[in-house]
Amino acid sequence: MLSIGIVGFLATAIGIGLGGIIALFLKGIQQKTPTINALCTGLILGLVCLEIAPESIELGGLLIFTIGSIIGILSFVKIHELSHRLIPSTVNPQKGKLIQTGLLLAISITIHNLPLGIAFGSSQHSEISKPLLQMLILHNIPEGIAMFVPLFLAGLRFKTFLFIICFVSLPVAIGAIIGNFIGMQYPLLWSFIISIALGIIVVVTMKEIFMEAVKHSSFSYAISLFIIGILAIWMYIKFISH
Repeated sequence: MLSIGIVGFLATAIGIGLGGIIALFLKGIQQKTPTINALCTGLILGLVCLEIAPESIELGGLLIFTIGSIIGILSFVKIHELSHRLIPSTVNPQKGKLIQTGLLLAISITIHNLPLGIAFGSSQHSEISKPLLQMLILHNIPEGIAMFVPLFLAGLRFKTFLFIICFVSLPVAIGAIIGNFIGMQYPLLWSFIISIALGIIVVVTMKEIFMEAVKHSSFSYAISLFIIGILAIWMYIKFISH
C-alpha cells in the first residue's frame, strides 16, 4: 500500500521537477515556452479524451462522469478565486505579481492532485492505471513550467524549489494510499472522483497552459502544436500501449 503512494509521489515529482528544470532554462528565453505548453496541452487532453475519460464513463456512466467533471471545473474556479485572496503582495509590485502567479498555480495543482492520487490508487487493478500514471507525469511537466518560470524570475532558491516539488507531490501519495486501501469496490464513486480530477485538469490545462501559449504566440501556432500532441498520443495508444 505504501509503495503505491511512493510511485504516485515520484511520478508527480518527476513531472513537476522536469517542468522546473525546463523552466530554469526558459526563464531567459521565454519565447520557447509557448511551444512546449501547446504541445503538452495536446498530450494531456489526448490522454484524457482518448483513454481516461472513456474508462471513467465505462466505470460509472455518462451522467456520473458529466456531474463529476462539472464539479471539478467549478472547484477550480473557487480555488482560483480563493488563491487571489490568500496570496499577499510584496513591496515590489512586479516581483509580487510573479510570486502570486507561481503560488496560485502551486496551490491549484496541490489541491487537484489529491483526487487524482485517489483515482490512481484505486485504479491499480484496472486498465486505467497505466494511462493515469502516464498522465501524472505528463500533465505535471507543463504545470511545472508554468509554475516555476515566474517563481524563478522572482528569484526562487533551490531549497524552495525542492520544497515546492515535495509539497505539490505529497497529496498524490496520500490520495494513492487512500484509493488503494479502499480498492475498486465502488466503481460509481471512483468514476465520480476520476471525473472531478479530470475536470480540474482540463480547466487548468486550458486556462493556465494553453491560453498562455496562445497569449505569447498565436492561436493558429498553438492549435497546430496542440493537434500534433493529440495525434502523438493517439499513435502511442494505437501502436504502442495496446
